[in-house]
Amino acid sequence: MTYIIIRPRAQDGLSAAPPANQIRIKAALDALQVGTFPPHTRKLGGVPDGYRTRIGRWRILFTLSEGLADIADIFLKKERGDYRRRR
Repeated sequence: MTYIIIRPRAQDGLSAAPPANQIRIKAALDALQVGTFPPHTRKLGGVPDGYRTRIGRWRILFTLSEGLADIADIFLKKERGDYRRRR
């Protein structure tokens, strides 16, 4: 069993998500608490215990060490089309 700490920035990101996505994000956090990695989890380069998991367009950044998961951020990933200039 993994103990989960959710930072204030991550809590704000979770609150900003639509209700349907909040359910999916909470399911991923529950899987992490049980001790399994959620699907689409990757190790971050340059961070010793850092991981990223993908829930649709939403991302969860966390560190995992010795039974403790520190959820640093939950945010919406922007796509390339989101940065186009409006004419």
